[in-house]
Amino acid sequence: MAAFLVVSGVLFVNVVLRYAFSASTSWAEEMIRYLMIWITFIGGCVCVRKGAHIRMDFIMTMMPRRLSLWLTRGVYVLAAMFCAALCWYGTRLMLFTVARGQTTPAMELPMWVPYAAMPLGSALMAWHFLQELFRKETSE
Repeated sequence: MAAFLVVSGVLFVNVVLRYAFSASTSWAEEMIRYLMIWITFIGGCVCVRKGAHIRMDFIMTMMPRRLSLWLTRGVYVLAAMFCAALCWYGTRLMLFTVARGQTTPAMELPMWVPYAAMPLGSALMAWHFLQELFRKETSE
């Protein structure tokens, strides 16, 4: 929530500076872009934890309960595997940027900071999908 407020505030100030004073900050667009990446991955994690991801409830309600439960388990397993793979490749990409010593153009922030959102958010999503999987197993 704080990151979203920061993005909104910086964007508002930058628009006012650009249109009212014909000047804007060099770092605002970059900061907003990287914060939005973090918001996306951490928001995805929160959605998994709260069960707010998009799902096909209509199809699930038409199936027998036992089949619906098994299908839900399968979806959680596949989603956790996808998130784990995303975490693996995201970590490799982040470590590549660390090894190169790459920095962002305007803020001169180490480039691994924005890239860290992918492995961290994906790992948390995988963890929450697995928690849901085992929660569903016990509720049968």
